[in-house]
Amino acid sequence: METLLGKLERAVWSWPLLLLLLGTGLKLTLQFRGRTLLDLPKAFKLLFRRSRAKGGVTPLGALCTSLSAAIGTGNIIGVATALSLGGPGALLWMELSALTGLALKYAEGYLAVRYRSRDRNGQWRGGPFAYMRLGLGPLGRPLACSFALFGAFAGLCGVGTFVQIGSVSACLSLLTARLGLRLPSLVLAGGRGIPLPAAVLGLVFALLTGATVFGGIQRVSRVSTLLVPLMGGAYLLCCLWILCRNAAALPSAVQAVFRGAFRPGAGAGGLLGAAAAGVSRGVFSHEAGLGTGPIAAASAEGLSPEEQGLLSMTAVVFDTFLICTMTALVLLCTGTAGAGLGAAMEAFAVGLPLPEPVSMGLLTGMLTLFSLTTVLGWSCYGTACLEALTGEREWLKRVYLALYTLTVAIAPWCSARAVWSAANLCNALMAVPNGIALMLLSPKIRFGTKIRIRKKSVS
Repeated sequence: METLLGKLERAVWSWPLLLLLLGTGLKLTLQFRGRTLLDLPKAFKLLFRRSRAKGGVTPLGALCTSLSAAIGTGNIIGVATALSLGGPGALLWMELSALTGLALKYAEGYLAVRYRSRDRNGQWRGGPFAYMRLGLGPLGRPLACSFALFGAFAGLCGVGTFVQIGSVSACLSLLTARLGLRLPSLVLAGGRGIPLPAAVLGLVFALLTGATVFGGIQRVSRVSTLLVPLMGGAYLLCCLWILCRNAAALPSAVQAVFRGAFRPGAGAGGLLGAAAAGVSRGVFSHEAGLGTGPIAAASAEGLSPEEQGLLSMTAVVFDTFLICTMTALVLLCTGTAGAGLGAAMEAFAVGLPLPEPVSMGLLTGMLTLFSLTTVLGWSCYGTACLEALTGEREWLKRVYLALYTLTVAIAPWCSARAVWSAANLCNALMAVPNGIALMLLSPKIRFGTKIRIRKKSVS
């Protein structure tokens, strides 16, 4: 199964998909004439504007929900993996994918608000399946069904559950091994065993998840609004601390990034290797073009389509330009740019002027918060995709959430390699219909934005 998933992952995450996402983002950037960059100050002002929403999900809550699902293990383990596969140059390609991702995020936020509708409880609902069905005519229905199907599966058996819990379990295992602790293990009938802390972690996560997700996106947004700034701020402060202590290595690290990004060759660190690793990890991190962000954006009250598009762009800045960039620079400056979680743990152990167990425990705690918020955010995405497939059936939604909680509990028992392959595969299968929809709907986005700007200038 691991071999099959790995082959499917490599086949789907190939240049056709990467070119679809990059090409769509570049096309939208050119259509907007670079306004996605120039309008970033306006986008950040929306973060501090008092919401006009009366009940429901606030725009800031919707953004934090989107960030909670995006900021996870991919920002740490995924970045380390990208550097090990593509060399330091993968960081530059990750940034380039984020530049085009600004336009993709704007388009997704714009379409999410333009093509949304209220459910039977009076709450706004929408997402890619909505703008595919309402904006693309007959072609939109099969695209919407495929996106919703893969989205529901990705939430239940991919990014939302197995990847996050498995990564924290691995982090705990590394921490206990470094401390020299020998803890008891639980063994299944088939002979597979896991350390007791990992099993307990799955149960604790399941309890916290069940207590939150059954409250709907409103409760998830409130929890995300509390946790996302806290965990993001703490992680960035730790990274800044490490970079300040290794400031002498920063210029050479930046040079290595630019040299590695355009060095010819197809191996690790070469042009093709760096580009493929950077773009795929960038999409996994900021999720621009993936289609998940619009589900959260559609639930926000009180913003126009243009304003929601601008606010959605800030997620790329926080996720990739800040957190992923800081992670990569920490790995490069400390000389620990190896593969996966071990490199990140070593970077914190080497970089922070704290006892090694404290440094590694600090990273474990932050990664745990990252994973928890991602689990909560993806529960909203999965249920929204399920409702797009089956309609508003409350009992079916509760069954899905119960299975979601159960999956969180059993996630530590699963193979890490198979889990990451399945998550990447689900992401790709969601990105294909969403990328096609964004490409086809780009004229409507450009026309609608121009009309609104002209009306504002006339008034």
